[in-house]
This record gives sequence, C-alpha cells and structure tokens, in this order.
Amino acid sequence: MYPIIASSAKCQLSILGSVRMFHKNLLRKPKDLESYVNYVYSSLLNLKDDGVVVSSNTILVGRSGAKHEVDVYYQFEKSRITHKVAFECKFKSRSVQKSELIDFHGKLLDVGNIQGIFVSKSGYQQGAKDYAAHYGIQLLTLDDLPTLNVLVAKRIESVALPDETYVGEPFWCLMKITSDGLTGDYYSKKDGLISKKHMIPLFISKKDAGEYLNSLPDKADFVVRGLPQHSLKFLFEAASVMKGNVSFVLMLLGPDANGLWPGMTYSINELKIRFLLP
Repeated sequence: MYPIIASSAKCQLSILGSVRMFHKNLLRKPKDLESYVNYVYSSLLNLKDDGVVVSSNTILVGRSGAKHEVDVYYQFEKSRITHKVAFECKFKSRSVQKSELIDFHGKLLDVGNIQGIFVSKSGYQQGAKDYAAHYGIQLLTLDDLPTLNVLVAKRIESVALPDETYVGEPFWCLMKITSDGLTGDYYSKKDGLISKKHMIPLFISKKDAGEYLNSLPDKADFVVRGLPQHSLKFLFEAASVMKGNVSFVLMLLGPDANGLWPGMTYSINELKIRFLLP
C-alpha cells in the first residue's frame, strides 16, 4: 500500500515519553528486584550495543575453581578493557547483615577484577555499611531506585537521541527541536482514513528528508537526523510500547509531480527483520 503524505501541518509523536520505568511499589517479591536491575542495565544502558552482556542468575567460575551464582551480571568493554559488575539482590524484611556482605565479597575476590553492587529492600546494618565502604562495594536500597531512574533517563537522552553527526543506517527522520535541543518527539502524520495511527516517515535519503522538511510550514521546528543501528533499534523498541498506535512509512520514491510523497507502510516487526542487523 502506498499512502500519500502531504507535507502540511505538523503532527509530532513523543516516543521517548512512552517509555516507563518500574516503580519501587511494583517490587513485591525477590525476582521483581532482580528483574528491575536487569531491566535497567539491559534495556537502557546497552543502547549502543558496545559489547555489553547482561544476564540473570549467572554462574561465575572463580580462580579457585569454585562456582558462584550472582543475581545479575553486567559486563562491558571500554578502551579494550573488560569491566565486570556483579549484583546481589536481597528482598528481605530485615536489614542486610555484615556476614552477607562478607559472603558477597568472597565471591568477588575469588572471581577477581569485578565490581560489586548490593541492592537491599530493607537497608543495611551499620557493620555491613562499614564493611562495604572499606572494600568499595556499592550499597543501594529501594529508595535509591527512583534516583537511578533519573540517571537512566539522562542516559537515554544522551544516547538514544541522534545528534547531527549521526549517519542513517539506513534511515533518516525528522525530529522536533527547541532552543534546548532535541525533545525526543518524531515528526509524524495521522492516518485519518483507516486507524488514525501516527505514521512516522523514514527516508532512505538524507537529501529527500531535507527536501521534505523544507516543504513544511513549520520547518523551523524540526531537523533531519540520521538513525544509526542503535538509535533505530531504540526507536522500534520504544514504538512497540505504543501498542499499535504507531506505524512507519518508508519514503523511497521522493515527491510526485504534485509535491505529494508516496510511501510504503511497514509494521515494526517487518522493519526489524529487514533492517536491523543481528
């Protein structure tokens, strides 16, 4: 199907605003806490796919040959150095004791070259705090999680919003911009004939995207941005949260003689299969 998209009044869709974080009131059992930590690191801090590995209930083999299970394991590479982080999550009604920090520290020492982060529902006894501070183990509680959400949101803004240096792999899009920079809103048109979905045009050519932008009456409110693979992946995943309210239109042909832009509609799954690299 080839919908005709006229470059008329704006319609913008906030994909970034559709992403919601877990709240501590939703953490009701031990696995919820582990899932939350895993969600943060795998879904949000791995946007660029920079050699990041995140897994739950991971078995690590220590230098002694002993096997150690950690609730969440996070690994990434930077400057050719592999960094490792192990999370221990305790969802108990009592505060964490010093002995539990000692056990966790023992795992870290045996594995070697790994950072430890402890997450507790009910806080820590003073002895546990002192021990963790001495050995550089970071302690978090549920009250820290909203703060973590804010930090993660800032991370999303800095990584998921493409800047002017990004090159389309393979697509280009139009994004809302203000004096403060990109807002996270993508230019879209309403499909008023069928389902009234937001249709986000994706251009195979930066030149075409620029020509379309220049024809808009509100062109000063938008800019052309390239979507490298990590940004494209984030866009598709975030659009999936909208539960069918978003579709994408590939603008492959340029404008017709009347200045209208024919495009081909694709589902999110079709786009993932065809255009995301494994």
